[in-house]
Amino acid sequence: MEKLHELSEGLEKSIRRANTIMYRRGHSLLSDTGIPDSQFNVLLAIEENGPLTMGQLCKKLFTACSTATDLVNRLERKKLVERIRDDKDRRIVRVHLLPKGKKVVQAYIADRRDFLDRVLEEFPSNEYALLLEKLEWFAGKMEKLDES
Repeated sequence: MEKLHELSEGLEKSIRRANTIMYRRGHSLLSDTGIPDSQFNVLLAIEENGPLTMGQLCKKLFTACSTATDLVNRLERKKLVERIRDDKDRRIVRVHLLPKGKKVVQAYIADRRDFLDRVLEEFPSNEYALLLEKLEWFAGKMEKLDES
């Protein structure tokens, strides 16, 4: 049990360090675009999940609907997203990513991937699949436990 605790402690520290670095790099990239983290999180949620209603967006962002509405309003003014009414039920309005918004998300993700490419340059190529497999297992296990 002590070994498991030591492993958990080491993993938590390593994940936190890696997350801090990735966050800082992303924050720096976003500051060049003039898009705050909170607005970028809206773009990312829509990119990952497709068009979302405001209610769905609030749940994804863990925020109040008034806050999400304000974020979407600002992104609409920047021509990064648009609200579109559902054809079948006009009461339903979904937030869609516009090409300019998609370009911002893609640039952000490309920068992160380029950075990870540099990090992994010295990692043994015969262990790539194993690393990815273990990280996928780890993330999947965390998602399952988080849902329950």
